[in-house]
Amino acid sequence: MKTRKILAIGTLVILVCSVGVVIAQENLVKNKKIQIKGYNNSELAEILESHGMVQDPETGLFKVKTEGGIPEAGISGAELKEMIAEANLKNFREPVTGEINYTKLANFTDPVTKIVRRLKERGYNDNVIIEILRKHGMVWNPETGGTGIGLTSEDLGFKHLPKLYNPGDNETFVESLDSTQKYQLMEVTDDVYRGVCNLMKSGSCAAEEGGTTTHVVTTHMGAEGHWTEAGVYKDTGPTLWLFSYDDDEIFEGGSYWGWHGTTSAGVYNKFDIHVTTLTPDWEWEYDIYINDDWKRSEHLPAIPPGMWPYYDVNQANEIWYDTGWTPDTTRAIFKCPRLIDQYNTEIWWNENVGTVWRRNFWPPYPVKEHHEISGDAYKYETWVE
Repeated sequence: MKTRKILAIGTLVILVCSVGVVIAQENLVKNKKIQIKGYNNSELAEILESHGMVQDPETGLFKVKTEGGIPEAGISGAELKEMIAEANLKNFREPVTGEINYTKLANFTDPVTKIVRRLKERGYNDNVIIEILRKHGMVWNPETGGTGIGLTSEDLGFKHLPKLYNPGDNETFVESLDSTQKYQLMEVTDDVYRGVCNLMKSGSCAAEEGGTTTHVVTTHMGAEGHWTEAGVYKDTGPTLWLFSYDDDEIFEGGSYWGWHGTTSAGVYNKFDIHVTTLTPDWEWEYDIYINDDWKRSEHLPAIPPGMWPYYDVNQANEIWYDTGWTPDTTRAIFKCPRLIDQYNTEIWWNENVGTVWRRNFWPPYPVKEHHEISGDAYKYETWVE
């Protein structure tokens, strides 16, 4: 595995507290515009078929087809089905309390890693392994060891997706669109967490030609300028995409993005990010689950002192636009958020957790928010108007 580099490649802008740099944050570094087309059902089905996947009609998640298995690895359809089922997050929860058994989770090997090992045993080189996995809806980066289930930007013809950045991290280097960016976020004040789970629906996540060009409703976790995230993405096309992202490259083609399904404005999806194991390269491995299905594994930097996995967490609504933004017709809502603290204890994200709600520094402020305690945790609503 390669050691994560602190400096992003390309044009860099360091965010510090000065008016000039705040303007640079609002009018981000030039890059190619995102150009993403919408797909009708038959077009998307054809793409999925070519990568050994189908779409679950109930959840919208992309699923690996297990029929026929993976002959190159000597894996039958039944074994492949079992591998994927074993990766479901429900298998790591205690039956009585429902709490995650982190010892069990830390000892878990994801299905893609298992398949890579089998292919290596059979003498396949890295490039061939990557191609075999792509035929079965899986991805692997031999440099980082990152793995995932889903489509890449290359698979979907998304050719001009830039790197994102975490608006909650003022030390992050910015490389983004040639557009204005605005956001609203709910963030912990103490960076001492190693996991987050929430239910989120994106609402309209509005974007259209002549208005908001790119819109994400998402959950971040990370530190020291490096993070991962999972949420809902929309551009000027009609589709609400379930995505994951890591600022260190994982998916083949250098896209950084993973695409895991589609959703609707009023549907709640469950997003989990859990940090588990310290690697020999002194990075912490994390796993992303969407609706309890394992979707991605990569790494975050170990945090000194003591190399502990203590990370910042935030929930965010972010837009990019050229001349003006598009108002939402329905709100995004995060509810039932839970955090995993440094003792591997699940706690409700409520008034007992140090929390701030903030927006981009420079006006105007099109992204709004409302928060309240609902049940045991915050309910966080956010929208563009």
